[in-house]
Amino acid sequence: MTSESWNKLELKEQLSNVHGEVVRMIRARNKFLSGASKEDYTAAYVGKIRNLLFMTCTDPKNFRRERELIEEENEIQRWLDGEVDDDYIVRYWKQYTDAIS
Repeated sequence: MTSESWNKLELKEQLSNVHGEVVRMIRARNKFLSGASKEDYTAAYVGKIRNLLFMTCTDPKNFRRERELIEEENEIQRWLDGEVDDDYIVRYWKQYTDAIS
């Protein structure tokens, strides 16, 4: 997705899209850890999530939320570091999807 098309989305929609990638990231890691997949795609999803969060931070309409959005990325890092579990991180990001439903 280009920055131009991303910027057309409302903040809640942007973060809901990030939620979808978070779910895919967890699923990919769990498939790898269970042996269902020989490849670990977690890093690829983390890169995509960080890119989406970067586009969200640089979206002009979100300029006052930069600090808040950086905290969102910190939640991903907490999951990577094992500080929070899968259920927590899914619930954390699901709030944005619920907000637009």
